[in-house]
Amino acid sequence: MPIETEGIAFTAPRQVEVRRLLLPDLGPQDVGVRTSFSGVSLGTERHCLLGTYNLGGRGKMASRVEEVYPFFTGYQKSGIVDRVGAEVSRVKVGDRVALPSTRLHDPQLARRSWPGHTGYSVLSEDQIYPLASNVDLEEASLFVMIGVGMHGNRLAGVGKGDVVAMFGQGMIGQMSAQFARARGAKVIASDLIAARVEASRRWSADIAVNPAEEDFAAVVKREAERGADVVTDTTGIASMFKQCLALVRREGKIIMQGYYPDPIVIDFHPAHAKRIAVFFPESYDGPASALEALATGSVNVKPLITHHVPYRDAPEAYQLVLEHPDQIISMVLNWK
Repeated sequence: MPIETEGIAFTAPRQVEVRRLLLPDLGPQDVGVRTSFSGVSLGTERHCLLGTYNLGGRGKMASRVEEVYPFFTGYQKSGIVDRVGAEVSRVKVGDRVALPSTRLHDPQLARRSWPGHTGYSVLSEDQIYPLASNVDLEEASLFVMIGVGMHGNRLAGVGKGDVVAMFGQGMIGQMSAQFARARGAKVIASDLIAARVEASRRWSADIAVNPAEEDFAAVVKREAERGADVVTDTTGIASMFKQCLALVRREGKIIMQGYYPDPIVIDFHPAHAKRIAVFFPESYDGPASALEALATGSVNVKPLITHHVPYRDAPEAYQLVLEHPDQIISMVLNWK
């Protein structure tokens, strides 16, 4: 019999509802998980809600409303194993786990959704990640945000002694800064939002600057006269590439770590003259490394969760995401 649960649906651009939906019953290799927390991906989900998310080059969501809405959103959560199929061996009922989403009973709805924000999940055992006993369930629900920060640094080979200049200290920026430091780099971060700058100073970067108050380029030059070894942008603003190029040293690296709905225009000649390498990290390397970082205490997530929201209040929470994203570093929905 199908399993009934609730989920967060974007029903049209700027419209959010808590809706009932059906999941398939468990097969022999499946696991049923009751959700504890699900993490909101502020940048990507905001673009989906605005309709500006580009569907793999097939056009933006707002131009294909009938094809893409309702859209069940989200792709990171944590919870407690509730049921297991007859052939499951890695997890048992009562285990604490992280997982990305759930299967849906309706195949058409499944094709157009990332159903992470749901009260219950049914997935195969190989998509379930057991948590170490010391890992906090709320922190684990943001494993994709953590993993994205790791992935960009790994891909670009950020290493010991590098000076990293970073634009943006939202959750992705904070994670990117923390992992760059963990790899031995010196991180100089910037953001126009005072609360993010303060959080970065405390938890994530070696130096954090508000460019409205202090010349960020001058700070970078003071620490790296020839320019930063690596410049990372996490803002998702396409025009930031020009500023990245201005700060990077010759034969340095640029990481365009955000999601960019608009085209990034590259002026060939200055990029050519500096011999730069540019990285466009897509997604992350999977939950395992991020969850290990939580288990070893090598990443600070809890103090960066600024909004803890009961899932039934999701419509109001996403209104805040639309209108005042500057007030949020990270947001978690509580399904308990």
